[in-house]
Amino acid sequence: MKKNDNRVQPFSIQIRTTYADLLERLEDLNAGNAIASLCSCTLISKAVKGGKYLYAQGRLSDGSQRQVYLGPLDDRGKELKERFQQARKDSASEIAAMEMSAKALRATGMTSLDPVEWRVVAALAAEGVFRVGGVLVGTIAYRCFSGLLGAKLPSASAFTADVDLAGKTIPVAVHDEVANPQTALERLEMGFSPMNEFKSLKIRQLGVPAIPLRFLDYLIENPVPAVALGRKPVLVKVPQPARYAVHKLIVSRERKPSQKLKAQKDLQQSHELQQILRQLDPEALEDAFDVARSNGPGWKKRVDDGQKAIDRLFR
Repeated sequence: MKKNDNRVQPFSIQIRTTYADLLERLEDLNAGNAIASLCSCTLISKAVKGGKYLYAQGRLSDGSQRQVYLGPLDDRGKELKERFQQARKDSASEIAAMEMSAKALRATGMTSLDPVEWRVVAALAAEGVFRVGGVLVGTIAYRCFSGLLGAKLPSASAFTADVDLAGKTIPVAVHDEVANPQTALERLEMGFSPMNEFKSLKIRQLGVPAIPLRFLDYLIENPVPAVALGRKPVLVKVPQPARYAVHKLIVSRERKPSQKLKAQKDLQQSHELQQILRQLDPEALEDAFDVARSNGPGWKKRVDDGQKAIDRLFR
């Protein structure tokens, strides 16, 4: 392989600032909980036997439409409906602004997911996977590092057919299909969607194999939020870039001889991340190395052997 002496170049301060602002706004919306209500349902009033009543109406994850009875359309109900409608308008304006920022970032060349990858990641985010402990790993996570670190990463453009998800413990949340009206109304006022009463999140039963990988706990410890760019910006969780760089050194040493190209890809990603981290956050990189090496002689040997392989390939 031809040696590569080019340094990974950071984006301009304006582009990095735009990304940081977008990430912060996505986190604010996610932390507010009300976004779940605003996105998944609308409030409607219905006349039943001479009285007026308030319902939440929305589409469930299986595509079906459901209605949840909230209570009578009395003064409390009317006040809630007005506040909810105003909040939807405010949220729509904020979401539109964030989508414009994401579009501008994509125009600068910041790495984004392809349509298929984006749909899968967006669906996982909508089901709350990243809120309950899910972490993106693999090439999809690596693509998200471009914005998080504010730099073009050449190998982030590589196509992958996989969306890899990891987690130490991802709980299962199952809701009975019975909604107490008073509870539903109070949950809506607190910012929780009544439509979630009908969701059954079976994260452990996603229908795909779960493989226990060696060294994975090190990779996904204390993950960080990031923006997955695509048709719309999506808030996800990814490993710390420094730990990802060191983990790739270890993984490259675990590859079989028949996986030589995959081992080179591991080293390429580690090399690119180390380049930019040495410029922007050398302390985090050194800490990631120190933690890995302190886990024992086997870890240290794999890390050091991987780093020697990088020196041979790229320096």
